Amino acid sequence: DLGADSLDTVELVMSLEEEFDCEIPDDQAESITTVQLAIDYVNNNL
Repeated sequence: DLGADSLDTVELVMSLEEEFDCEIPDDQAESITTVQLAIDYVNNNL
């Protein structure tokens, strides 16, 4: 668990979208709650 609140999660997702020039759907973005889940999302979807 990242210990992130909803604003932190939004900022993380925005950073991922900017870094990888993509858009992460809201329903999937809400499920990114750990570093491993962020890595898994990038590996599986980009």
